[in-house]
Amino acid sequence: MLLAVVLGVALGVASFSADLAGGATGVILQFVASTGFAWGCLAFAAAAPVRSRPRAVAAPVALLCSATWCYYGLNLATGRWRAYGLEPVLTAAAYWTVLSVAGGAALGALAHVVRTARAPWAAAAAGLVCGLLSGAGIDIVLTLLAVGDHGRQRLLEGLLQAVLGAAVATWAFGRRPGPRSWPRYAAAAAVACTVAAAAWGAVESVPVAGF
Repeated sequence: MLLAVVLGVALGVASFSADLAGGATGVILQFVASTGFAWGCLAFAAAAPVRSRPRAVAAPVALLCSATWCYYGLNLATGRWRAYGLEPVLTAAAYWTVLSVAGGAALGALAHVVRTARAPWAAAAAGLVCGLLSGAGIDIVLTLLAVGDHGRQRLLEGLLQAVLGAAVATWAFGRRPGPRSWPRYAAAAAVACTVAAAAWGAVESVPVAGF
């Protein structure tokens, strides 16, 4: 659990640094430390080696909450909050804390099912993981295409999140011990990616999500 907290603090520091960095460094930091894909992957990875279900759920929750509190703590400590006002920053911190608990618990539970459950359940769980990790990227791509914005950088970022999210989920499912149902996994992933993209659109539409 301590390792999850340490990784969360490191993620929060990196995400805060990404807001301040410019040029190519800022672009890279934004992708690796300030995207739904990056945070989701680290949360999923934190649960992967844990044996028991309760600890598999607790580890990603601890990581995401630590990252969230570190990020907003740095915004408060450095005075960056003054550009937005204290109330919006605290509201955003509370909003993302709730999502960190919900998302971390979901990814932790799914990671445990992928590794330990029977083939049909493991396939369905891995498909859900695919949706959770790829959803933000799919939402970005679909939104840009819908409004006719074909800016290369943002479109590429969305495509990378979508493709790498699917790759991580597929890799985790392929490495699980025991039998695998690939057709069931593919069907679950298709449904989950569709739903997750719509859900991310709803998450990003909340005003506090922009901070």
